[in-house]
Amino acid sequence: MFGDPYLVRHEGADIDALIAEHERTPERAEQMLRAGVADHDHVAVESLGALARLGRAPSDTVALLRSTLASAHGVFRVRTAQVLCELTGVEEYVSEVAAVLEGFGHWSERIDAAIALRALPITPRSLAALHRGMLDPEPLVRHHSGKGLLGLAGRQSEPTVDGEDQAAWRPAADELLGAFAERTAGIHGDQASLAVELGPADYAAPYHRVARVYLAGTRLSGVDRQHVPTLRNIGVYTTYPDRAPGYPNLRVTLEQLGFDGLPESVALDDKATAATMDAVAAALDFDFDVSRWCAAEILIGDRSRFALEIGPADPDGAQLRACTVWLDGRIVTPFDNVAYVPQFAHSLRLDVDRYRAGQLPDFAHWGPTTDDLSAELLPDGMLQYRLRSQIDGVGDREGAVRLSVGEIVAVLERAVDVFDA
Repeated sequence: MFGDPYLVRHEGADIDALIAEHERTPERAEQMLRAGVADHDHVAVESLGALARLGRAPSDTVALLRSTLASAHGVFRVRTAQVLCELTGVEEYVSEVAAVLEGFGHWSERIDAAIALRALPITPRSLAALHRGMLDPEPLVRHHSGKGLLGLAGRQSEPTVDGEDQAAWRPAADELLGAFAERTAGIHGDQASLAVELGPADYAAPYHRVARVYLAGTRLSGVDRQHVPTLRNIGVYTTYPDRAPGYPNLRVTLEQLGFDGLPESVALDDKATAATMDAVAAALDFDFDVSRWCAAEILIGDRSRFALEIGPADPDGAQLRACTVWLDGRIVTPFDNVAYVPQFAHSLRLDVDRYRAGQLPDFAHWGPTTDDLSAELLPDGMLQYRLRSQIDGVGDREGAVRLSVGEIVAVLERAVDVFDA
């Protein structure tokens, strides 16, 4: 039904043959496609996507693919997420493709994910995954990850990450990622009333960013380089707990941010003001999210087994810090990898003490950062885990990995030392 087996293997399904078969015997064709999906055949998923574009796919195609995603791996996971993203418009499926590139599957699967990300919507996770892919030990993965970043940036040149000098990989990756630093830069709002002009993002130092505020046609004087977590909450500070986003409340917030020379009175539209503040928050969130998902300089442990990857500290406030938890070759903090350091470090210390006392505490009960992970370390050293999905209709992903108590304690102790430094 899919065409010549050799050509299907190398070029994908023969769509014309598929359509012809579906026209002749639609019930048989759909039955075979369902069997293919059940067998985790990525060609069957590609074929369903092709039929959907023509309006011929079964009505339950989305539900069918969602039901398989939790157990999907490799190319099948990539294709399933691709088709679901296309059919639903839900960008969360992009992270499913990114997870394959970030993971430890066969290098050909990581290449496939890198190629697929180039054709999907740009998200922080996709950019960070391609950046991470440029640090991959396999040259072809690095090459296609670089091409992915270039393609998403609208560039046609070839990446130069094929050398064996690992010290050169990260600067090359940083340079290509930097092409997106201007993506959210520019003026948000109306300078004649209220506007915030953002400078380029700095993915290596994400906590500060050039920002200028315009009020009633005048640029306010004050500090140009703002603290990003504070600036992104300008709307929260202005309206909390239930205040209108009018000028009197906004003025207090701007003064607290260090801006000077504010006029006594300005007529602002509440809806327009709220929209401007929301746009600024969304822009800052996008770029900060890129930074928090990128490969960090501090990696403690083995990502294929158990590791904590810790991002840079905030020089103006050490309470929040990116901390990505890896287990069994996958990110198990896929939705929230920003930890509240005082609580998070305290939880790690408690677990170290319990392990040293011969106890087996609930694994990774470390606060909101690990809320999506449920895991149990059995006496024989087998760690069984369940990773909850936040995508509607997609089930939980399960797995198991064998870890020693000594291995766990070593990672936790070193992480605490980093947080305490």
